[in-house]
Amino acid sequence: MKNKKTLSQFTYKTQEESILIEHLSQSQLITKKQLIEIRESYNSHVPYHNFLHALKVAEWVLKLQRHSFNIIEIKSLFIAALFHDAGHTGTSRDLDEFRSVDIAFEWIINFEQKYNYSWIDYGIVRKSIIGTVFKNRAKNTDKYAILLADLDVSTVWMNFPEFLYYADFPFSIEMWVEISKWKKDVNYFKFLLWVNKNIYRSKQVLELYIHGLRNIRKYLEISDVIFKKLFDFYWKWDITFREFEEYYNTLIK
Repeated sequence: MKNKKTLSQFTYKTQEESILIEHLSQSQLITKKQLIEIRESYNSHVPYHNFLHALKVAEWVLKLQRHSFNIIEIKSLFIAALFHDAGHTGTSRDLDEFRSVDIAFEWIINFEQKYNYSWIDYGIVRKSIIGTVFKNRAKNTDKYAILLADLDVSTVWMNFPEFLYYADFPFSIEMWVEISKWKKDVNYFKFLLWVNKNIYRSKQVLELYIHGLRNIRKYLEISDVIFKKLFDFYWKWDITFREFEEYYNTLIK
């Protein structure tokens, strides 16, 4: 069954975005007003590489063990996460992440002048954002680049409803793949297994997400009927993750 909607008709998850903005503003690393300003650097019509994804990656930065990092490292990784897909086109253009670096530096300089926003290491920000360029991961040696790259693809490690909500469904929409084909794409499962076994390289991320294969097994086991219902529910409505999770739980009972 082909998807009849176009990407421009995709319902962006503004409610979930607001929840994450509220949560991140309580970190004392940034204000709600500043987060709303950063949102302007993202393309809202992009289903996956959008501000919601950036907020989620930034949230994972906050979960890192604080005893392993100082405030400059955490704040720099946090800002890099917020900007790592800024200006992303929703395509696989090679320069998207480098465009994001330029946007990040422009905004950080503005923040420094406007809000006295300090304690940022530009080197960490730059290397971290460039580290999210997926195809260059094997060449990364910088620990911050490796760390943010790991967090950027950590969706495989979340619980299954989160995996669908934050990663699989929006990514499939952005890739413009028929949902029935996406569900059965053998190459995609090979990719997931490869991610789980070989891509994660930072000890800190491995400590956070230790159950990735469970999601892959659930992905394989879920029926096509339930998968289609979940996808349609995700696509059509501005639902929060909790609403999606509740719907998921009603379907699998």
